[in-house]
Amino acid sequence: MELPGATYLYTLAALAVSFVGFSALVMILRQTFGGEVSRLDTLITRIFIQLGFMVAAGALLPSLLSLFQLPHSLSWRLSSAATAAPVFLFAVTYPARRRAASGVRTPIVVWIDVLVLLLAAAVLIGNAIGIGLEPAPGPFAAALTAILFLSFWAYLQALNMLLSHHFQSPRQRPE
Repeated sequence: MELPGATYLYTLAALAVSFVGFSALVMILRQTFGGEVSRLDTLITRIFIQLGFMVAAGALLPSLLSLFQLPHSLSWRLSSAATAAPVFLFAVTYPARRRAASGVRTPIVVWIDVLVLLLAAAVLIGNAIGIGLEPAPGPFAAALTAILFLSFWAYLQALNMLLSHHFQSPRQRPE
């Protein structure tokens, strides 16, 4: 019997992997427009790749565990715990990594992104320990979807920043 939600998770994994490849375009666009690739550009590209791979790996993990004939609830519990750990670690370390790469304070919009990631990690942790309910595919898939959608949103923010900076006249650009 196939694991409930497996088709959705396979689709999510495929979207995440496609996003990883697409996200490298930020770096290519920067170079195409004649800009230098900064430490922040490199970090931002790397975070899109990391988030995309976290979603892809997380989405595939329940099906992998079900191949070992584990009870579904145990597959969801283990998958949730194994996915929550890197998401939580990523969220708590990102502001410092961004500050080190950019040399400036972390913008409020990034702190909001971090809070969304921490919320997704909390949902995964809740699903792992079974707070109030038996571990299930719904909270797991919702948390992964939130992480991927957050990545999409952050990508658009980064792309907008890149394009607006490129198309400003030299007098408008901050030095």
